[in-house]
Amino acid sequence: MEVKHNDVIAALSALIEKGSAKGKRYVRHEGQTTYEERKAATRTQMQREAGLSQAMSSPAGLAKIASNMANPVRFRLDYKGIFRKFSLVEQIPDGVPIIYDKDIPQAPAVKVGEFGAPPIVEMEGQRVELTPFEISVKANVPYSELGNRRFRILDRAKDRIIEGMELREDLTGFGLIDSASTLANVPTVTTSLFDVDTMAMAFAQVEKNRLPVGSVLMSSFATMGIRRLTFQSLDQVGMQEVRETGYLGSFWGADFYVTDQIPQGTAYILTVPKYLAWLAIRKDVDVIPADDPSNLRLGFVGYWHAAMTVFNALGVQKLSFNPTV
Repeated sequence: MEVKHNDVIAALSALIEKGSAKGKRYVRHEGQTTYEERKAATRTQMQREAGLSQAMSSPAGLAKIASNMANPVRFRLDYKGIFRKFSLVEQIPDGVPIIYDKDIPQAPAVKVGEFGAPPIVEMEGQRVELTPFEISVKANVPYSELGNRRFRILDRAKDRIIEGMELREDLTGFGLIDSASTLANVPTVTTSLFDVDTMAMAFAQVEKNRLPVGSVLMSSFATMGIRRLTFQSLDQVGMQEVRETGYLGSFWGADFYVTDQIPQGTAYILTVPKYLAWLAIRKDVDVIPADDPSNLRLGFVGYWHAAMTVFNALGVQKLSFNPTV
């Protein structure tokens, strides 16, 4: 009798289902798939890849793909560095010593120590030499995440690296500003909100040194005081800007900057950059690949190498106010 191939396969399948003669039944383990299920999954995957290839061959298809590559849900704004707005930024060639000469030897200066050590105060002297230090941030992305995420995870990893480096640069710079604020000028302290009278007193402490005020660095609680200013304190144009933006972009010739990286109830009145701080850069922010294939990781390293100093403590005035009034 002729036995067909399909009949043999059917008989074997039935035997597997029934189990052995001892009565043991075949057990299908969790996650185990049959041949037909694997074949269907492969067919579906091939259809998806064909559709993706077709979409990538036309501008309309690429636009549709890009629209689906949405950004991740964010809970707050990315941090943007601002210390460079208060300092002179200079690219220093390799091998050139980072040295500056003081115009007034008696003006106190603050610099970052070796390897990013706590601030060092230079009280007097004709010349100051700075020691560069490094900032580095690393990010790893598993290979599997490239397919799991709906956004461009590698681009986002680079953004987060730059954000982290800018934050560390600012924290170091803000530390220098705070140290310099106690060396030459007596801090201004008030129990009221951040208001016009308080600002006027703090501005005067910098201007008495024959220095123009260029910027104000303040915590977010200072905007609460500015929002409560009345028309007796500001003209109509200024009041309209307060209503629209929440704080003044410029007032009395000074630019206002808000950050959550300084304590509540604190503000710094700063002179213009050329009389205040110096950022000497050996290597500016650079993101380079740093993959780890043995652990199936894609990676990046952000690197920064520079020196920082607030060379004129006379141009920094610290203002402490009550943020809860």
